[in-house]
Amino acid sequence: MCPDELSLAGLRLHPLKGDLDQYWSVWVSGNWRIIFRFIENDIELVDYLDYH
Repeated sequence: MCPDELSLAGLRLHPLKGDLDQYWSVWVSGNWRIIFRFIENDIELVDYLDYH
């Protein structure tokens, strides 16, 4: 799986910065996000959080 396969406008997929620069985020609701990273052809779920 790659970022292009998840690039639906409603997900607001974007790479993170700083200490989380190896991770990506998708919007869930309000300030809540799911953060994860791509590992080869798979995704590793990291957390569900309000990081703003």
